[in-house]
Amino acid sequence: MPARSLRLALAIGGLVAAFPALSHYDKPVDRNGGHWDQGGSYHCHESNCRPAPHRYQRTRLTLSNRVEDLYYLKEDWPHWLTLSGSCRTSRTVVLEATSRGPLTWTNPRECELREGRWTDPYSGEEFTRAAQLEIDHIIPPVYANASNGYQWDDNKRALFANDPLNLVPVSRESFRRKRQRSIGDWQPREEFQCEYAQAWQDVAEKYDLELYAKDRGRINTILKGCDTSSGRSIEEE
Repeated sequence: MPARSLRLALAIGGLVAAFPALSHYDKPVDRNGGHWDQGGSYHCHESNCRPAPHRYQRTRLTLSNRVEDLYYLKEDWPHWLTLSGSCRTSRTVVLEATSRGPLTWTNPRECELREGRWTDPYSGEEFTRAAQLEIDHIIPPVYANASNGYQWDDNKRALFANDPLNLVPVSRESFRRKRQRSIGDWQPREEFQCEYAQAWQDVAEKYDLELYAKDRGRINTILKGCDTSSGRSIEEE
């Protein structure tokens, strides 16, 4: 296993999976105008709200023109949970594991990184300041929610949203360009496409996430031209 992958894998075990659940009346509503309660039932609170199935029914969400964020609520997929017994978040874990140079911190407790050396794998640009970087979900939570992720329990959704294997530091411009799109609609630079497609496959398998046919097809097409032992395109050899 590559050193970076090993460091990220080791970090997962320390993530705090549990998060405080909001009461039904404290939760905001999604774009559809409703939300799921703690028991898994969906409640509409605005006019023209479309009903949704119970969280734990094996029924895919009915989306019009694949409007993936219709039933997505960020509070159901909390980002940047802290490590158990630490002040560091999953964002810090990813930045620390992927830096290719010496690190400096914003305080003696080493809660947040100030400087290091990172390469945005989407564009190939290099950065030395942590504040210049966004942490992107390779498979966006909004995508997972629109598939079968809305059926997961609270802990599984939190683990997915904070799993270092699904997170990558990128520039703000790369983050803006991707815009939470799936691999069937957007791919990074050619030099990173093999690793990117493999990451989509690995994360989907780990969480039993049901990928859409277009995205499965794109992954298969990309990986056919890759050396799976190195994650590089065969054409690069």
